[in-house]
Amino acid sequence: MRPRLFISTSVAAGFLAGLALPGQALAETSAPSPAPVTADDTSTADATGAAPVAADPAPPDGQGPVSLTKPVPGLPWAAAAPLDYTDDRANFTVSARSSGNGATVTSLTARFYPLQAPADAAPVITVTDFEYVAAGVWRPTAPVVLPAFGAYRVALDVRDDHGYDVTLPAGGTVEYQQVVHFSSYTQTVPSNFDFDHRTVTVQGALTLTDPGTGQVSPFAGATVSVHGNAGGPPLKATTAADGTFTTSFDADGAIQAVGEYDPGREDSWTHTRAYAYLSHVDLPASEPTRIRFTSPADVYVPAAGTATVTGVVERRVGDAWLPVPHVFVDLSGPQTGSEWLPSFSDDRGAFAIPISQGGVYQVRGEATDYLQQSPVGSVRVHIPQHGAQFSSLSISQDATGQGRIAGRLTLGQAGSPPPGTTVQMQYSADGRSWRNAATTTVGRQGLGKDEFLCGVRQGGNANGYWRVSFPGDGDWLPVTGKAVHLWRTPTRITGGRPSTTHASHNQKLSFSGSLQQSAAGEWHAYGHAPVRLWFQPSGSKTRHLMSTATTDARGHYSLTAKDTSTGTWYVAYQSPDTHHLDSTGVHTWVGVK
Repeated sequence: MRPRLFISTSVAAGFLAGLALPGQALAETSAPSPAPVTADDTSTADATGAAPVAADPAPPDGQGPVSLTKPVPGLPWAAAAPLDYTDDRANFTVSARSSGNGATVTSLTARFYPLQAPADAAPVITVTDFEYVAAGVWRPTAPVVLPAFGAYRVALDVRDDHGYDVTLPAGGTVEYQQVVHFSSYTQTVPSNFDFDHRTVTVQGALTLTDPGTGQVSPFAGATVSVHGNAGGPPLKATTAADGTFTTSFDADGAIQAVGEYDPGREDSWTHTRAYAYLSHVDLPASEPTRIRFTSPADVYVPAAGTATVTGVVERRVGDAWLPVPHVFVDLSGPQTGSEWLPSFSDDRGAFAIPISQGGVYQVRGEATDYLQQSPVGSVRVHIPQHGAQFSSLSISQDATGQGRIAGRLTLGQAGSPPPGTTVQMQYSADGRSWRNAATTTVGRQGLGKDEFLCGVRQGGNANGYWRVSFPGDGDWLPVTGKAVHLWRTPTRITGGRPSTTHASHNQKLSFSGSLQQSAAGEWHAYGHAPVRLWFQPSGSKTRHLMSTATTDARGHYSLTAKDTSTGTWYVAYQSPDTHHLDSTGVHTWVGVK
């Protein structure tokens, strides 16, 4: 075993018994870290005290101890560790090393000064009686007892058997403190612990132990932090004259049950910290919950408006549903993206969530240690928005005067409109004044979900301006397609009656008249155009082409054919281009004997 260094411990009797330490000055000082122990410090010679194998270096020149403020290679060094109060005593240790090269530490001295003492002040205590512990660590043979509680600067002298003598004026800073303990710490939880019965009471007491005398006394006026609800702010309680304290809280569920005394800035040099722990309490079975909306299932709001979804969070107690105050209510929908955004119920369990974007929203009450998560409730908010658009739009007119309007209607990211969505075909004679001429349903039978198709006429033909319009609904603003001007020149057949209406079999019938076309509201001859004579036998749905002709320059035509059976005759013009409308003359019945 390494030999002890026995040099008596002297304490200046009664010196600085009422020592006052300025708090602000102490707050700026911290103890240096202990110096590492080198291989030389733990050599066989240093640990056992045996004579070194190598020759000793030359001793100092006799000028006295060397004063150091930082480690210097080849010279001893030491550092004081903070006081340790694990056994309610002020346990002091020093990490010391020799000058190396097989040298052994032979002497340690620790002098304690009040932190703000002047440079020429005498130490309040000097410790010279140390024993070796292990790994370069030394401790006094008796606990350190200082004259007053507070912070002290420790000066250290270290010598080794190579003759080196080093003084370290700033060997460390220690805090001489009263030891604080929780002498008791208990909690009282209701026997019927549930949502309605959850007031927890915490009681305890703090004591102070003087590390010099071992005397124990109540700690009055101390602030105790009780961490009741996990994750919640701590409760604060002040100890009475006898050191006891009591505080209560409503448990949110899991109870953390940690007690803490933190001396804070003003007492950190004179009192130790203290902690107390309690076991967790088993939680009760959670109660079912639900969301009851007080706003309609469909909320309609004008464009650019804001809706408010309202409701109440309720829990089931027996056969009754009761409101749940102060619980989180989660919302998910178009406005929240992929997240659930929390709100909070008020004292009556009610919630009100503003919505500025239309769509389907889901609402649920969050689970707690007392309550189950509620089933998800849904509400649809209707706020008209931009995004409806037409595509693949086609507006045309055939030679019979039948208009055809077709296209697709999509509604923003929703894509296909809901079933039953209608669009309107609008007509204008001048391209300025419009009226609805027809309505069709998007996605009707035979069409895609976003397709529409409608036939239109106006005054017997589709001549004029046409466009398609979506009138909008609760979710989408109206949109109107581009107008298209349709125009084919109207035509008409005059004359066209047979030479007789009572003919013999194979009798020749003659038809004559003129073909005209409209221009600027007046009828004019339409020359050099084809006309056809058609016959439809009585009782048949089939018509037969009997003769063709071309009008002369004045639009006149002349057609003949043999009558073989009773039926209906008429002359017709079928446009060979895309600029004229077809026309048909009078239908005349001719009987055959």
